[in-house]
Amino acid sequence: MATWLVVSLYSLLLIIAIYNLLTEYKHKRILNAFIFFQAAFILYYIFIPIFIHIYIDMNATGLVGFVLRISLSDSHDIFYAFSYTVISYSVFMFVYRIRFTSKIKLSNKITEFSKTENREKRFLNLNVNEEKNVYKFAVFAGVSSLSIGVFAELLIANSLGGILNALAMGDQLRAYGSDNSLLIPQNRLFAIVLMVSSLASTYFLVYALRIKRSFLIILFLLLSILASMFLLLISAGRLGVLLFGLTFFIDYAFRKSKHPFFYMCVYSILGFILLKHLDNLFFYLSYGYIKESSSDFGSFINEFAFPYLNLLNVHHINDAFGFRMGVDYFTWIINIIPTSILSIFGLTKVTSGYYFITQYYSGTDIQGGIPTDLITLGIRQFGFIGILIIFVIVAILCKKMDVIIGELHSNKFYFITLRIALILFILVPYADLDSFFRNRYDMIMVLLFAIIVNLIRFKNKRHINDGTC
Repeated sequence: MATWLVVSLYSLLLIIAIYNLLTEYKHKRILNAFIFFQAAFILYYIFIPIFIHIYIDMNATGLVGFVLRISLSDSHDIFYAFSYTVISYSVFMFVYRIRFTSKIKLSNKITEFSKTENREKRFLNLNVNEEKNVYKFAVFAGVSSLSIGVFAELLIANSLGGILNALAMGDQLRAYGSDNSLLIPQNRLFAIVLMVSSLASTYFLVYALRIKRSFLIILFLLLSILASMFLLLISAGRLGVLLFGLTFFIDYAFRKSKHPFFYMCVYSILGFILLKHLDNLFFYLSYGYIKESSSDFGSFINEFAFPYLNLLNVHHINDAFGFRMGVDYFTWIINIIPTSILSIFGLTKVTSGYYFITQYYSGTDIQGGIPTDLITLGIRQFGFIGILIIFVIVAILCKKMDVIIGELHSNKFYFITLRIALILFILVPYADLDSFFRNRYDMIMVLLFAIIVNLIRFKNKRHINDGTC
């Protein structure tokens, strides 16, 4: 398929997607789950294919990694990848835009809440008892999750010979295929998962602090930030660091600046630049030297090219390993449980979907684990029907999350709704549910926190005149 035709088709889809994104923001004035899903979809499934095909056309030699494999794809693979992208996007938009009569009143209320002055007025109208209850719950959630996180981090640090040694082994712990039981006693491996609680504690404590300033809460928050930094350095990797910083940076930009999107663009550019440097930092902490790697534009594109590479090869992967038949939607339920507990019931962990994708690329110059992106996840389960299933589910999930965000949102608490919205940004390129529930469940904790806060406020909302909501 000619490069100009591929680029033209993707450019047309790009225009449509950007129009939908801008329309949604203009309507609701909130950076919600829909906005972040659109941003991730545009980046990984539209922008990157356009840049890659142009780059390949301009550089016929010297290609490496993902880009090299993409350059070897035939016209049929490219056609199917584009077709699946269009179908996925269309299904998502159709399901997300469906409006039922019974939901009209609720939708109108959410739209009203999206206006800044009404959101702020709504917060100010909370009665004293409700604000006190929300504050107490935020403190309880923050201190509880911090205690769990710090306990788990101390266990892991002790197993690895101290905090400094733990930081030095971070890259080894995260490496694909590494056996953490060689470094950490079997009965302490569960703590690796529990450490993620410290990230959630930061959001809960900042939420409490925004309601009422307290010296004790500030102390807990400082401890939470230190615990979060420890986790990010040894477990979360580059993406975790950037997204953690992003929520609070955007929160600050919207509260303190008249041009928040300018600062968001600056942060995004710096984030892209820092990707490689963060990778080098983590590698250096673990091995004591900086690995040799290319820093040209081709290597930069490689950082984001794996979802498109998966789409081009998903048929071949299915031919090699067969359909997963929905297994990847449920393996996390088993795999999140420690092996020592599973063995009591005669169970073992289930092989994750990304293992087979990584195996497909073995023997090439592509190294490390290859994540499963969202479209590939659907196709790996049931083929074309899998696309319909996964994007109907994601669209419904996105709608539900945006209702929660619309109820809770305020410039005072932008950081908390941003963390919820970022769930869908991450799921587009990293749709391995095993990995998500193991390494990103702090986002689920924040989502549950928002639901409970909305329930606490729901009792009071019935007594507030509609005009002041």
